[in-house]
Amino acid sequence: MNIAIQAELETAIAEGKFTTLTLSSGTSLEVPVGSRFVGIPGTKSPQNSGGIMVEVYWEPDESGSLCISGHSDEMPIPPHIQLSDPPNTKSAKKRGIVIDPAELKKDS
Repeated sequence: MNIAIQAELETAIAEGKFTTLTLSSGTSLEVPVGSRFVGIPGTKSPQNSGGIMVEVYWEPDESGSLCISGHSDEMPIPPHIQLSDPPNTKSAKKRGIVIDPAELKKDS
């Protein structure tokens, strides 16, 4: 299923397909369909210099399309990953920042 999710993520990014992820805090983000790790814009602080992220869990719906089944607790983005907040869009919702899972495995 990981290959299917990766393929859907690439297609979603290319086609601009986003879905809404609502965090436990009530914050809503637009995330590309299939994205696994998502940075939350505007969460950089002295305690979390890289900001905050969540892992998004996906499962197919009745039609076979990926939909969000849940997400992890919010966690700090590792310091070796430097993300810039996305530019403001016309959308009322924030747009999450996709983090490459391979980057999470690298040491600083």
